[in-house]
Amino acid sequence: MKKITKKLMLLSLLMLSCLSFGQKKIAFIGQAGTYNDDLSGSGVEFLPEGDTAAAIWFMEDFGVNTPNVTVNYFSFEDVAAGADISVYDVLWIQYDSETYTGRLKDFPRSAPEGDGTKHSMLKETGFAWARDPATDDPLEEAFILAIKNYYMSGGKLLLGNYAGFGLEPFGVINSTYTNPWEYKPNQDFGDVSVNPAITAEAWGNWWRSDVSSPLISGITTSSNNCNLSLPFIEFLASGSEKKNRVIQYNLDFGRIANDNPTATLSEKKTILEDLLQAEILIENCGGNEIQGLKFNPTGFNAGKGTVIFYGAGTYDWYVGASGGNDNVKKLTKNTLLYLAGTTLSIDSVTGPLKVSFYPNPVQSTLQIQYEGDLKTSIYDLNGKKVLDTELKSIDMSNIIDGTYIVKSLDIKTNQTNSFKIIKR
Repeated sequence: MKKITKKLMLLSLLMLSCLSFGQKKIAFIGQAGTYNDDLSGSGVEFLPEGDTAAAIWFMEDFGVNTPNVTVNYFSFEDVAAGADISVYDVLWIQYDSETYTGRLKDFPRSAPEGDGTKHSMLKETGFAWARDPATDDPLEEAFILAIKNYYMSGGKLLLGNYAGFGLEPFGVINSTYTNPWEYKPNQDFGDVSVNPAITAEAWGNWWRSDVSSPLISGITTSSNNCNLSLPFIEFLASGSEKKNRVIQYNLDFGRIANDNPTATLSEKKTILEDLLQAEILIENCGGNEIQGLKFNPTGFNAGKGTVIFYGAGTYDWYVGASGGNDNVKKLTKNTLLYLAGTTLSIDSVTGPLKVSFYPNPVQSTLQIQYEGDLKTSIYDLNGKKVLDTELKSIDMSNIIDGTYIVKSLDIKTNQTNSFKIIKR
């Protein structure tokens, strides 16, 4: 009777986890009034081809083919007008109007031209020269306040392309710093039309974070002679039309470099991560251009949400009829699921032993589901054993954060299986 009761309790826990899994809600926030409006009828100077492609993929592919996820689309105006974004586990804010990049550096506010001219940034009709301060100013401020309140309350954000300039106004950067806006990305550039000279090239970036990160699950990495110390990910296949529109942290100049003139590149990366409570994810070959970061809810950001930002020229959603950006899609899907808390929620390992384990990542207690009696050992990635137990509820609270290998042995048959877990 006790065995039946324990099994039912365990199955109940699994069912509750799956129910929680099914309640994840993710919203895409973009400029157009509807997700598939390419703004061609609005008379915009440049069509936001990438943003349109991203929104269509999100609604018609990710939203349709990803189990246990509900999706929705909001325009910037929807959010500013009071759309209830508090019910969403993740917001993906995507912005690149594909105009000259210097005009976007104060997103979501308008950056003035040299003569002081400002533009209309957020209206559903698209980026426009004609700005009405009576409507554009309150629109920008209402949008900023809505996103900031969501983030401050623990909401999680994916900021795509020039939405990364929102890091400071949304409150992700410490407001007590002197001139906190100097800690947002400090370099932007790119073409406003496809550059045919680079279409034939395959483009990618170097992954600086853990190679076992769920963010790159299912993505094949390779070696690239430009930098053999980090794994390389091809994001844009040969034949992809490219504009190389970039927003990044360049550590050769700007606030970090100016405040630390004698620091090595490695030291400047550490300073950047400490000051921003962030982890570098993606960088260029030389390592001086930081194009992807994860901002953690630690230090001055404790209690807020996690934010992930991608600004590389390879994070491109429009690739033309002959191009390919499958790894951009995989990275984005992994990121949204990771932020929603669904990545690796329950995993099964089949083989000599049929084992299920959850949650993964784990914070306190790792549960293992298996019919027989087990002896389980946990090793760090250096091969050092950190724990031995015969329990199926394993207290992980005293183990430092990181990636570990769990090896389970059936005590009667001596059959084994191993799996990887992440401790946070």
